[in-house]
Amino acid sequence: MAFFHEMTTSPGFQAYCRHKEEAALSAPLGGLTTIAEESGGADLLSFGNAWTRRLFDGDFHRSAGPASPELPSVSLIVTEEGLPGTTVPHLLHEGLTRVDADAVLGGIGAAESGDRICSVWHPELVKLRAERGLPRHPVQVLVTNSCDVPFDRCLLFHEPSLQVIVVTRTSLAGAARARLRECPWVEVIGAGEPLDLRAALTRLRDRGVAVVSAVGGRRVATSLLDAGLVTDLYVTVREPASAASALAFYNGPPLVRRRLLSKAGRGSEGAVRFEHLVPPSVYAPGLRVGLGPSGVWR
Repeated sequence: MAFFHEMTTSPGFQAYCRHKEEAALSAPLGGLTTIAEESGGADLLSFGNAWTRRLFDGDFHRSAGPASPELPSVSLIVTEEGLPGTTVPHLLHEGLTRVDADAVLGGIGAAESGDRICSVWHPELVKLRAERGLPRHPVQVLVTNSCDVPFDRCLLFHEPSLQVIVVTRTSLAGAARARLRECPWVEVIGAGEPLDLRAALTRLRDRGVAVVSAVGGRRVATSLLDAGLVTDLYVTVREPASAASALAFYNGPPLVRRRLLSKAGRGSEGAVRFEHLVPPSVYAPGLRVGLGPSGVWR
């Protein structure tokens, strides 16, 4: 995969990275304990080190490949708001779900705060990413249907050492490039009218992006699920909620998924539940579990 050459980072980006690393190091991580694992017959890639395996209670998994060769693998993490503790944000969101990713893809929420870079920050996770032969930071992919983005105020677009791609409607791509003319390292991709995420992912795959971690919000998540583009669905909820309730925003065709892993938080995070769900194609034929229109797993 082709990436930009390393460049001198700006003082603002250096300060941002120091802040994120300090926050990751100071977070008290309770970790997770495996409740059930049903990975027999699944085609998976698994990874971890001693630090992550202790906290995650084993290897982290993702599907070995996408639904078709012209697309990247796409994982999506869906989280109920207000979960207790710091394990989910630091070990999962800014950790294991991104360690193996060539790119992190998200909607306007990924940039609206002004200074948000989607990467990994704890030194153990940074080391694991390096051991897997990946650059320090994933490619940052921002999906915007309107291009109503404060490009001038976002650190994301003003750090030359980052590879950043803006995906928008074809009719808005020219205007977006003009607004970003002083940031030539930022690429703008027009992905059809209306914006077509399958087309966008195909173009990302052409650029060498083989593994994508999607961070939502709901519009991007719904579009990815509707189009059948999600290979791994990671769901974190508070007990007694379920994966079905966490996906209540989705009202598209029934999602057919098999539960691969179920884990519970430890200690003060005991109410946290994590599930890893995969499509039937990851398993041998005939193993099918799904989420129907009524929200019942079957």
